[in-house]
Amino acid sequence: MIGALMAIPVVEGVVGGVMGSVANVFSPPAPAPAAPSPTFGPYLSSATSAAAAQPSFTAAPTGTMRADQWNQMKNSDVNCWMKSLTGRHVDATDETGRTISGLVNGMQQLGGVLALNIGGHLVSLAQLKQISWSPSVV
Repeated sequence: MIGALMAIPVVEGVVGGVMGSVANVFSPPAPAPAAPSPTFGPYLSSATSAAAAQPSFTAAPTGTMRADQWNQMKNSDVNCWMKSLTGRHVDATDETGRTISGLVNGMQQLGGVLALNIGGHLVSLAQLKQISWSPSVV
């Protein structure tokens, strides 16, 4: 009887192994491992370089900006803003309250000072208190 009891684990191991093999034959195959997800590094790099290439500031179709506002901007932003005024009508008010109106023909740097070409007249940004702009009506 003791011999029979000792044979039970061996028989269970053999029967279990056979049953496990039969069960594996009828079970669905394991799903294939998922393909590794693509890295986003190249896409992020191209998006970052594209964003850096674009100007960080452009003027809305109409607007007003005061000297204290453009004095807080980075030089590159002021340059982009001034260039975006080209072809627009502006009303620029200087420190004395005089208004210079006309079409912006571009911007120039005079030494260390930026200036707008308004209707053929160079107007230094340092002299101005406020600039309002709108689309050209011409």
